[in-house]
Amino acid sequence: METRAYGGSVLQIEEGQPDPAEIDVDGTPCVIKFGFGWSTYVVNGPGSLFWSETGFRSFATGGGSPDEIDQIREAIRRYIAAPTKDGKGMGGKLVPWWPSYINHWRNSLAFELRCPREDTWAQWGPEKHAECWANHDAKQAEAIAQMEADGIDPNDVGPPAHFRGQWPHFEIGGSAA
Repeated sequence: METRAYGGSVLQIEEGQPDPAEIDVDGTPCVIKFGFGWSTYVVNGPGSLFWSETGFRSFATGGGSPDEIDQIREAIRRYIAAPTKDGKGMGGKLVPWWPSYINHWRNSLAFELRCPREDTWAQWGPEKHAECWANHDAKQAEAIAQMEADGIDPNDVGPPAHFRGQWPHFEIGGSAA
């Protein structure tokens, strides 16, 4: 079934499952898919605030149906308000969500920034070492090119939550962004 989930996502609905529903949680629209529990899918575009940096969050509670929308909305509010300890909540803050290629890009960049090039992957010898870094660099360049094509400034993305250190500033199209 086609929905308003970002990108016109087509959600697979199993036989006997209710159709997805769109709800608004304090100004943030989402699509709810019912199954074992329920899952939320972002509606607004990349970089918009959501309760997951991936634009998807599963609530595998064993409950959830279209006639429980108010309870689902309250459960999402509780999740947003709950402390971040052990992934049980958002600490009261929504986060920008990004497509998977961007999350992969920034996690790979964080890896690159904390692991010295001269040592990382060197255990396999100089050829394999160079090949690994060349593959890494090519994937990073592809992600930057895709962000540019999608109209996303990598400077707006920022580091993953676990990153500690100086995050770089990127030059876009030959000028500082």
